[in-house]
Amino acid sequence: MFADIILPLNLPQLLTYGVPVEMQDMLQPGMRVEVGLGKNKLYSGVVEKIHHYKPDAYQVKPIKSIIDDSPVVTEVQLRFWRWVGNYYMASPGEVMQAALPAHLKLMAETRLEWVAGNEHLNWSQEAARAVETFILKKEITISELRTIVGVKRFGEVLNELLENEAVIINDSLEATYKAKKEKIVALAAAYQGEPALIALFDKLQKAPRQLELLMAYTELSIKKGIVRHSELLERTGATAALVKALADKGIFNITEQAVGRIPMRLPPDEKEITLTAAQEAAYTTLNKGISEKNVTLLQGVTGSGKTLLYVLKIKECVAAGKQAVLLLPEIALTTQLVSRLLAYFGDILGVYHSHFSNNERVEIWEKVRKGTYKIVVGPRSALWLPYSDIGIIIVDEEHDSSYKQRDPAPRFHARDAAIYLASLFSAKVILGSATPSVESLYNVTQGKYAYTSLKERYMGINMPVIELVNAKSLATIKKPGPKILTPELQLAIAECLQQRKQVILFQNRRGYSPFQLCTICGWVPQCKNCAVSLTYHKSTDKMHCHYCGTKTAVMNTCPQCGSTSITSKSFGTEKIEEEVQELFPKARVARMDVDNMRRKNSMAELLEQLGKNKIDILVGTQMVVKGLDFASVALVGILSADSLLSFPDFRVNERAFQLMEQVSGRAGRADGNGRVLIQTYNLEHPVLQWVIKHDVSAFYYNEIKYREYFAYPPFSRLIKIICRHENEAKTIAAAKHIAEAIINYSAINQPAITVQGPGAAIIPRVRNQYIQEIWIKCPRDVKVLEHIKIFLKKEKQHVVSLKGNGSVQVIFDIDPV
Repeated sequence: MFADIILPLNLPQLLTYGVPVEMQDMLQPGMRVEVGLGKNKLYSGVVEKIHHYKPDAYQVKPIKSIIDDSPVVTEVQLRFWRWVGNYYMASPGEVMQAALPAHLKLMAETRLEWVAGNEHLNWSQEAARAVETFILKKEITISELRTIVGVKRFGEVLNELLENEAVIINDSLEATYKAKKEKIVALAAAYQGEPALIALFDKLQKAPRQLELLMAYTELSIKKGIVRHSELLERTGATAALVKALADKGIFNITEQAVGRIPMRLPPDEKEITLTAAQEAAYTTLNKGISEKNVTLLQGVTGSGKTLLYVLKIKECVAAGKQAVLLLPEIALTTQLVSRLLAYFGDILGVYHSHFSNNERVEIWEKVRKGTYKIVVGPRSALWLPYSDIGIIIVDEEHDSSYKQRDPAPRFHARDAAIYLASLFSAKVILGSATPSVESLYNVTQGKYAYTSLKERYMGINMPVIELVNAKSLATIKKPGPKILTPELQLAIAECLQQRKQVILFQNRRGYSPFQLCTICGWVPQCKNCAVSLTYHKSTDKMHCHYCGTKTAVMNTCPQCGSTSITSKSFGTEKIEEEVQELFPKARVARMDVDNMRRKNSMAELLEQLGKNKIDILVGTQMVVKGLDFASVALVGILSADSLLSFPDFRVNERAFQLMEQVSGRAGRADGNGRVLIQTYNLEHPVLQWVIKHDVSAFYYNEIKYREYFAYPPFSRLIKIICRHENEAKTIAAAKHIAEAIINYSAINQPAITVQGPGAAIIPRVRNQYIQEIWIKCPRDVKVLEHIKIFLKKEKQHVVSLKGNGSVQVIFDIDPV
């Protein structure tokens, strides 16, 4: 018997291992196993398939051990992994690396085991320190030895130990997941009955501190069942010695137990859901669409109450005994929405995202696998969890580009992957958005998706009034320095603050100043590793590269001409925050961007402050666009619409329309008195005219016409090929070779492939690697696409195998966004 094993390596195919006779009755697909690779490397892999076909190409090694009692990955998951790998041209190992939580991937750590009797040899000074540790611990890891003796002498000491045969090398796999253990306090069996407990209270009347502790224990045990040692101390202010004293008397038993890291929640309120007439009509249409099609697009204007429809569909799904998945584009959205959903669903709702620790992610994985969580909310990574019976998948804000994984592989799109995952369970999919993607709207017009719309806000509240402000009015501001807020926007903010309402200011650039410039010679500080200008961050007083993370000191003298005339150009969120604080000194100003949302709970804390009206003005990047719902926000300012409309991408109009419409939707959600001011130099741009009217239909029909004319998606499939190497000539040569091969392939097979490139990427060098891109437009025919993928994989192998090209990276991105 043989097993195909997925290893956490970028191998082009699965490796086959022999299944020892004693394991054949136990081994199942989805289990983790310990296998050897090469001379002495150990890996934990996942069993993908068990069969009876021995490979001819290599000598089969046996599986060393089975790690799990039952599969940690379900068979449906394995099918999903296989599809993601095949469609997005990722290796099985890359998919496994993305899908499994870190602590379910066991780590091989070489250990050195001490051989007794070598203590008194003539050891060098550094080796003697290591020997002392061995005498105490008997066994240490290679990394521990390196720490003890230092990096410089590590090799010498290791050789000295091995030559004297004082240690044995032992390679073994270690689980990195550690169960959280806590001390649990329980009442001794002798005092469990009511009469015995009353007698105990009487007995402790003369020891008031001990009596207080016992009363607190009784209260906690009634409320929570299990009484944690730490909770008991916190409740009473008692010392650990006092609890121990009661344990010594035989009143308490103190044990150590494994406990979950995810806190228990209060049971849900039985909240009644009341729908408006518009929502009732949409709900009826939604149910009809779901019964007819596998995928339904729910288009509802911002603030229309789509979440209530989601809640009803999830309730129906759970009542039918199935699992529900709600995907969100960002963790930021998860924070606010989850607090609402918990009120409806309580402990059957789980949340999964990257801000959880590795140990917490393993616990969530297990709760989904065992069916404890019936509902899961999270970003794209939530698709990897081990579901057993999905009934519905809801993709909220389905248009959002954050659903696309860019790096590392697999470069999958969560919306499209969710539709495939749902098909494996015969489940239904709802795609929700106020500004649906062009592809989804096209699928509706083609009859592929059902369609439901919600055209008015909840309770009939008005949509915000959107006004264009001519950015030329910035020139009328007399004060020196950068001009950021037009007089019209400043006046609107002042009126808002006077009415004790909140303001959101949107600028899609973080940092203080996107670039600095020498006004004498035009020199701009550049990153030494990337072909981009450095951004000044006032919080660190350094120049940052947003691509490789390099930080350098601020230059006050131009290295090119020696001038000190260096000035800041443009502005980021940090600069806006400072400017707003100067203009409105009494206002409470906060900033929401990647730089100050890095801590685990920073997002939740900021949203809580916003919800309690402790923030007057919020400055932010795209984070403020996505789903924030606060009643007091009356004004939204978009500070630089022109930068959104001038990016070199065929989706530029779609992205700009969606961003401006979405951020506009944050205003006036409670009373309908919302106002949006868009600062722009190009007042006549058609996208801005559609945004003013909230006209998604006009935008779509105009956009789809140009997409068809130029054969862009949804009328074609795009594949982006990226070549990377630190040597520019090698990068260009590899890209040229691949492009010519594709052109020849197209000429011979004639599948109407269009090849653009090779050419330098928009950012031509990142992390000291030069980047060349090739874009391929393919027909939507599935067979043609599959044949092209097979050809591209072969061509990649050929290019990489050429002499000197071993380190050239060739990356495929299917359906790039």
